Amino acid sequence: MVQQIAAGDIALNNLKVDDYPGLDIDRSWEAIHFLLCGAISDGEPPLGYVVPLTSDWGIDFGSFGAFFLRAQQVTEALQAISKLDEAQLRLWYDFPTMVQNEVYPLEPGAVSDEDGEEFFAFILQHFNEIRRFYSETSAAGKGLIFYIF
Repeated sequence: MVQQIAAGDIALNNLKVDDYPGLDIDRSWEAIHFLLCGAISDGEPPLGYVVPLTSDWGIDFGSFGAFFLRAQQVTEALQAISKLDEAQLRLWYDFPTMVQNEVYPLEPGAVSDEDGEEFFAFILQHFNEIRRFYSETSAAGKGLIFYIF
């Protein structure tokens, strides 16, 4: 079905989202992409597939659009994140840089250095949920649609 949506044969607006397995990663989407890719969007695959914020796979949907991953891309993302543990993610985590770059949902002046550990825990929780979801999706041989609402 992802292929049909990507090709424009099926309109995403016509689907009932609740009829499909899903994962709500709260407001962690941009922070996870930044942690894995060092950029707010358009991160290099396969880590750029984990939270696919790229203009290449965009679909007109809602206020922010949607992004699709084919089954092979989900599997590639899963293989890349399966190798990552908390220690590796901590090495990449740079809270002050995230604040400076205004990575959503962080707002300069609204957070302090003391918030860094709590924010890392927030990101890590959702990263682990993504890993579980991608494992299930890959095992089923499916692609996915990522959207922000």
